[in-house]
Amino acid sequence: MTGNGRLPTESEDREFANAVSAAPATILAGMLVFGGAGWLLSRWLDILALLPISLVLGLVFAGYLVYVRYGR
Repeated sequence: MTGNGRLPTESEDREFANAVSAAPATILAGMLVFGGAGWLLSRWLDILALLPISLVLGLVFAGYLVYVRYGR
């Protein structure tokens, strides 16, 4: 049931299922993209701290994107 006492329609169910599967994929993709860029930069500049920093930044940005896209 939704907040107004009615059952969700099939399209609402599908929209929710898409959001549930897309949110973790977005977070993983953000970590992979930023982590990959951080790994390349850390190898190129020989600064080992860039990889964990870029992974955290990817997680933060992807989490924000999920919040904006699905959380409101």
